[in-house]
Amino acid sequence: INAEYMGLLNIRMEAKGSKKEGKKEEKKKGKKEDKDEFTFAEDDLSEEDLELKKKLDLYVERLTDIESGLKKMAIEGLMNEVKSSTSSMTGVPKPFKFLKQHYIKIKEAYASYPPTDVLKPIFADLLSVLAITMATPESNEALAFALQGTKTGINSWGHEYLRTLSGEISSEYQKRETNGGDTDLKDLAFLIDAIVPYNMTHNSEPEAVDLLLEIHRLPMLVELCSEHNYERVCLYLLSCTAYAADPEEYETSLNVCFRIYRFRQAYPDALRVALKLNDFNLIDAIMRECKDSGVLKQMALMLARQRTPYKVKNEELSEIIGNQKLSEYYKHVGKDLGVLDPKTVEQIFKSHPEESSRLLGAAALNSAKKNLTETYATSFVNMGFGSDALLTTQAGPWFAKNKEGGKFAAAAGLGLIYMWDWEAGMNAIDKYLYIPDDNIIGGAYFALGMVNSGIQSEFDPALQILEDALKGSKDVHKLGAILGLSFAYAGTCKTEILELLSPIIIDTGYSIELTSMAALCLGIVFMGSCHGDVLNDIMQGVTDREASALENDPLSRFYALALGLVFLGKQDKIDAALEAVKLVPPSLCKFMTNTLIFCAYAGTGNVLKIQDMLHSCGEHLEAKDSLHQIASVIGVAVIAMGEEIGVEMCYRTMNHLLQYGEPIIRKTVPLAIGILSLSNPQIATMDLLTKLTYDPDKEVAQSAIFALGLIGAGTNNSRLAEFLRQLASYLAVDNDALFMVRIAQGLLQMGKGLLTVQPLHSDRFLMSNTALAGIITAVFACTNLKNIVYDKYHYLLFYLAMAASPRVCLTLNDRLEPLPVPVRVGLAVDIAGQAGKPKTITGFQTHTSPVLLSFGERAELGTEEYTSLGSVLEDCVILKANPEYIERKKQPHTQNKTHSKIQKKKKKKKKT
Repeated sequence: INAEYMGLLNIRMEAKGSKKEGKKEEKKKGKKEDKDEFTFAEDDLSEEDLELKKKLDLYVERLTDIESGLKKMAIEGLMNEVKSSTSSMTGVPKPFKFLKQHYIKIKEAYASYPPTDVLKPIFADLLSVLAITMATPESNEALAFALQGTKTGINSWGHEYLRTLSGEISSEYQKRETNGGDTDLKDLAFLIDAIVPYNMTHNSEPEAVDLLLEIHRLPMLVELCSEHNYERVCLYLLSCTAYAADPEEYETSLNVCFRIYRFRQAYPDALRVALKLNDFNLIDAIMRECKDSGVLKQMALMLARQRTPYKVKNEELSEIIGNQKLSEYYKHVGKDLGVLDPKTVEQIFKSHPEESSRLLGAAALNSAKKNLTETYATSFVNMGFGSDALLTTQAGPWFAKNKEGGKFAAAAGLGLIYMWDWEAGMNAIDKYLYIPDDNIIGGAYFALGMVNSGIQSEFDPALQILEDALKGSKDVHKLGAILGLSFAYAGTCKTEILELLSPIIIDTGYSIELTSMAALCLGIVFMGSCHGDVLNDIMQGVTDREASALENDPLSRFYALALGLVFLGKQDKIDAALEAVKLVPPSLCKFMTNTLIFCAYAGTGNVLKIQDMLHSCGEHLEAKDSLHQIASVIGVAVIAMGEEIGVEMCYRTMNHLLQYGEPIIRKTVPLAIGILSLSNPQIATMDLLTKLTYDPDKEVAQSAIFALGLIGAGTNNSRLAEFLRQLASYLAVDNDALFMVRIAQGLLQMGKGLLTVQPLHSDRFLMSNTALAGIITAVFACTNLKNIVYDKYHYLLFYLAMAASPRVCLTLNDRLEPLPVPVRVGLAVDIAGQAGKPKTITGFQTHTSPVLLSFGERAELGTEEYTSLGSVLEDCVILKANPEYIERKKQPHTQNKTHSKIQKKKKKKKKT
């Protein structure tokens, strides 16, 4: 018996082994052979799946039946099965899997139906739905069958079907556009009219926007937006404008957003869009339409921040737009943060005792340059506070310690210290207009203009004083007046200034210094206006000069900048100017062309223009023919600075230029990096520039030092401050390098840490043209440090003050008085296109306003007691009491009572 049992056991084991080997072989074959994933063995299916498969197979057979009743039953049966499966689509539904193998047979059955058959349109609807998983890619069969169907009940097939149709409609539109076909899409109108409203009412607004963007039907959104989703729609659409294919699409997207905001009476948001478009007609329409006094004040504050020369009859609004309260608010923030006391030179530089003794010997080599550095440093650090420990307290002795250019800078520095406080500033500076020293008088004229920077007043005192200076005979007085006018009337398009400066620009009897600064002044005053007379005057001033004089003078590049600023941000409207530039001598022609292009496309992130600039940088030329490459490197940064992805790509590009570029390109790269990270001291950027400060090429190293000042401007970054102190000790013997380190230290502590030079504001949505013009002017001056900044033209560094603005969030009440409230400050999070109500900030901390905002940070109210009249908590924001707010002082008390009652009941139960 045992032997027989063991024999049977061996037979069974052999059988099992053979089965396992057979299964392994089948698996191997299955890996080698490409099996159809939709082919199912009946043994692998459950009873329910098997029953469903047999039912579907029967329906497919009945589609070709002779009797129309059976055909109708089969089509309706298939439609019911498909519809019931699409309601919960976590993967590919089973009816789609089972019908995959019959798809060709189903299409053949459809083709066999005569055109007059009543069932054919219904059958087409079914095929259109099946095509979303069964048709070959790019065949657009779902769209083709939908056009042959009943054209009703499209939304009943579910979201995935509508998404597929949207994609095929977009591809069909592109095909027609490329082939020159009909792009009206009248035959697809019924689909668009069904898909877009469905998406708008089912939390799929981004998909609706994407479809309308592809087929150029964005105006449909205005009527489809509701009070619940218009903010999400506009936020997504505005984020798409950074990737617009052309200026027309860009403007169309912004105009649609403006119309939506205006229709929903979200006037501050509509004003932001109007400012982005730089359209005064839209600004005027919004200001006239709004009747709420509080909202009007908020919009006036927004216009003041953008420095828009908009005039209103209301005196209160006119004062707000004219920035006449800016100094008051700025000093209030300084008082609240405890930084009103002036900083001395020793506090700014913070030199250690052993370093001081070392620096003393080096400073004695050139005491005039040392005094000049202290003038600039104390002016930038105490900017706007109305007092310092050097210029305002001991101005007379300090003037005596400086030479000609130093006196001019010292007098002009008073303009920075009294910045925005035009009444006190003009009274303090007025006495220096009567000192018998032409350089001090010229600097005082410059200071008068700086005091009135961004200030608009009906009295307009600066113009009257500076106009008289231009009529004088001293060139230094005229120079100071010209520089002052550029500050006081930046972006105002004031025709009186054109009449004053035109004779100076076209008169070749004046020096290139005076005429180039007059041209720059006109460019700043008429920035972004495309003014034809300004273009003609600048071109005449350049063409009348001898080519050799332009080539040998380093200030000739400011003619190009002046011309570029006239077309700042105007993109494709520079064709006439590009033609006019061809008349300029060849040495300056390419430089002016590149400058025109990057100014016109500033902040747009236009990839094609960046590629053109990089192509220009790739040329290996002699030094005398490579001036235009300076504009190309700066142009890459200026064009990309408004778009985050473009900025990241530019950093990589700058590394390549540093490795393989010519010397003239290498010395400009640090300046471009500084433009990309204005007032944003990221560690990677600091490390790169720190390495470049020790570069063997002195010009590269000194450009890197200035770039460190740009990226740290107004931030008080401790790591950067420590490095600059070490660098000052290391470069103590080199006067020029030490001068630049001191400038960087002054910029780092600009406004005692309350200011920024970043042109982007309003949650990085708007760009201030005035700020950008000031930054580019200062950077252009540093492209030739030896012959411009280290020579007698160092006053161009003051143009950085044109970009300065408080980096605070100050909350006000309806009477425009400071109102301290809890505010949460954290890193901004991009929520465009996200579902629900996601958090807009992360890693936040709660403070009481006013609060400081660094680059990339965002603020939101930390209380429900007030609501903001502005959509962005930045700069000055007006709050109003929330009528829906209910104080819950008694609520915790009632909760404690109910809690104690529950505890008493539990104790009674335990006792019983």
